[in-house]
Amino acid sequence: MPDTDPALSRPPRRALRRLWIFFAILMGIGFVAVNGAAYLAARTMTHYVPNAERPHIHVPMTAWDKTRLFLGTLSLPRPVNHLTPADRRLAFETLHFRGSHGLQLEAWRIPGQEGQPVALLFPGYCGSKDSLLGYAREFHQLGYETWLVDFHGVGGSQGHTTTIGWDEADDVAAACREAARMRPCAPQVLFGTSLGAAAILRAEHLHTVQPAALVLECPYDRLVTTVGKRFSAFGIPAFPLANLLTFWGGAQLGFDGFAMNPVEYARDVRCPTLLLEGDRDVRVGLPNARAIAEALGTHGTFELFKGQAHAFYLSRAPEQWRHSVQGFLAANLPALR
Repeated sequence: MPDTDPALSRPPRRALRRLWIFFAILMGIGFVAVNGAAYLAARTMTHYVPNAERPHIHVPMTAWDKTRLFLGTLSLPRPVNHLTPADRRLAFETLHFRGSHGLQLEAWRIPGQEGQPVALLFPGYCGSKDSLLGYAREFHQLGYETWLVDFHGVGGSQGHTTTIGWDEADDVAAACREAARMRPCAPQVLFGTSLGAAAILRAEHLHTVQPAALVLECPYDRLVTTVGKRFSAFGIPAFPLANLLTFWGGAQLGFDGFAMNPVEYARDVRCPTLLLEGDRDVRVGLPNARAIAEALGTHGTFELFKGQAHAFYLSRAPEQWRHSVQGFLAANLPALR
């Protein structure tokens, strides 16, 4: 039997080294590519583009739209107001005041009855204050002075970005301060839908508002969770892209996206709070909504809208919405008793 050299039975060290270098380069390229795509997607989803043409971020997304999202070429149109309270036969005045980062905010103020509370209304993601006109009419019919507020970046307010509730909490606080300046003795009721509700919870956590009551329509529990659910709705794998997008979105706009957790903020709420949620809301998820309700503890009242998806329950189930909201306010605000 011929002798064999042991060195010949093993792959040459130089070849192994080249193989490892190849895989390291491949992994490095993949790491850069995935993070680069997440960076561009985060910028797309947090930066509004004035006069952008559709298609924009929507469900369902085509393969081409998904590609454009991660190439950073898909536009998120800046929300604008197409209607005013006058279109609902409501008298109003337009107000301007400083909000987050000193940006000028715009609000519509609809007069109410003397001695009644002030209701401040805040829209959701990609929404401006004209999306709240139906709600404004409901609060106005209760006699409330009603404010519809544009967050920075949308409608008549300055800016072009959204932090999905983080800096919007400062806008909530600014609107409450302005309302308190104009109506110093009036209790305040804060209403928000989706992002607006999450921003209200953060303002409560920061102790920058002192509302008499909250009405919250489907706030998300955690930013990373809601980003993941949106990706799933788009037909895009949530992990790890949702985590990367949360990181890069926060890095671009100067906040910690992983710390944006309304479910934890809810523990700091100390006023009566009505939480509205649909059992088919895939953007929040019923278990996550119940977690927020549990965090609210004895301060919270949970109202489930069966068969309903995400937000705008006044138009989806008007009788239940009115019964729930009016009953809650009458029970918790002396002005309505």
